[in-house]
Amino acid sequence: MVALISGAVFVLAHFQALANPLVINDDVRQQIYWMQQWQDPALFRGDFLTGYARAYVPWGVKGLYWVASWWVSPLAFSKFLPGFLFVFLGICLFRIGTRLADRRLGWMMVAVFWLMPFFLDNLSGGLSRSFAAPLLALFWLGWQSRRPWVMGGALLLQALFIPYIFMVAALAALLAWLLARLGRDRPPPFPAQAAHFLLLGLGAVLVGAMNLQFSAGGYGPLVSAQEMVNHPEFYAHGRYQFLPEPSLLWELIRPWEFILPFREWGPVAGGLAGAGLLALGVAGLRRLDWPTWRQTLKPAGYLGLASLALYFLARLFLLKLFVPDRYLLYTVNLFYTLVLALGVQTALRVSLWPRYLAILALVAAASLGAWRLEGVGLKDYSAYRAVYAALAETDQDALIAGHPNLMDTIPTFAQRRAFATYELAHPWSRGYWAKLQPRLADLFRAYYAADPQEVVAFCRKYGIAWLIVDDRHFTPAFLKGGFWLFPYDRPHLQGASPGLAERIYCPFFAPFDEQIQHLTAGRAYFALLSDPSFRSRAVDQHVRLIDMRPWLTPKP
Repeated sequence: MVALISGAVFVLAHFQALANPLVINDDVRQQIYWMQQWQDPALFRGDFLTGYARAYVPWGVKGLYWVASWWVSPLAFSKFLPGFLFVFLGICLFRIGTRLADRRLGWMMVAVFWLMPFFLDNLSGGLSRSFAAPLLALFWLGWQSRRPWVMGGALLLQALFIPYIFMVAALAALLAWLLARLGRDRPPPFPAQAAHFLLLGLGAVLVGAMNLQFSAGGYGPLVSAQEMVNHPEFYAHGRYQFLPEPSLLWELIRPWEFILPFREWGPVAGGLAGAGLLALGVAGLRRLDWPTWRQTLKPAGYLGLASLALYFLARLFLLKLFVPDRYLLYTVNLFYTLVLALGVQTALRVSLWPRYLAILALVAAASLGAWRLEGVGLKDYSAYRAVYAALAETDQDALIAGHPNLMDTIPTFAQRRAFATYELAHPWSRGYWAKLQPRLADLFRAYYAADPQEVVAFCRKYGIAWLIVDDRHFTPAFLKGGFWLFPYDRPHLQGASPGLAERIYCPFFAPFDEQIQHLTAGRAYFALLSDPSFRSRAVDQHVRLIDMRPWLTPKP
């Protein structure tokens, strides 16, 4: 029943993605798109961006998609896989609840899970992170059930699919084992024998080997904290905000922004709902027999301790152990699921629900969950449908250039090589960024050039066969800067819901925003918009394709 209802909630929530091939999770455009070459080996041959994207996707994810590609396209599988993981996570949470107490707590945990956008948001896309919560929950369930090989299997899968979760689970198990050896606690079910330690070692080797492979490909290592200081690409308007680092208190409070209905109902109604839920939960938690629960929750305690330890280590060695908040994010949200379920169930004081009332409560929770989760983790890229169709008619090995914000969807839907994209502009990968940063600077100089010869020189230097030009990228409002919604024809107003439209900082992330503003200051003439020597084809009212192939060979 848990699987059936969870499946229905997912289908209703993600029906738009299942019905429209151009509605996907935004990160599919950087982690999954290249896997289409398993069904058509001619795609993306020798592509610089694709080589990088292939290098950082964990082996388990690549292996699963490779097997699935025998029957279904990777883009379609990226929509089905989250559904299976959503159902699997629901089952794990139900089983955890029954192990901790009874079926009532199990159902309450599942109901809370249906109502929390966090989980589906991270499951969407079938990416590496999609496996974090399900595999962490599986490990917790194995520990709670005292089934060592379930724990071991979860650890091995974590090492293959989501390495930083392997570190959390492995450290938690080792901490429990160490305290047992010191006589401070009873032994955990895992590790308890030599084979268990071998499995832990195998997982560690897999994680280390994946990191070594990434650096050996010339894409790494990751930058250090010192290298990020005073570099705007690592701050608020950069590619990703690493600095300044948020406090631990913020990391613990932040999930409530998504647990409570602030986004759906606004700050006042969301705050009132939060106050009511808090009062109900606290009243319930105060009635618990905490000495009994303290022993029951020890596996969760070790997971929390390991998460905190790795969080602080990751802050100390910023990016050397990946992003610090990843070590807390999934553990904390799983714990909040339990705390909410436990508090509300205890506060209600219903020892035995009448069958009809239990069914009504489940139907209400599932219906509300399907409504609240509608479109969570999805973006609609249908606005450039005509562009994808036009580019699909070009040579399969053609290299396409355009504004990186536009180019993100080109490899995914038009299946053509992109010169540079926003999604794959990763300044934290030192070796990769050393090559990509000059390409981006050259691209913007050409895209916003007044002299057509500067455009021609750029295309000859990099072998650009086609340019995509969107006149919305040249408007004063766009160039001024700020957050805009895909396809970048209107700014995003603070507090307004973006719906399925992608929100992104324009004209591009720092420091390229200043470069673009400097290039365009005080003029309204741009070669790509006005020069008659470029042969262009109008795709829609804003977008044109310019065939640069005649310009690639200098005329005698």
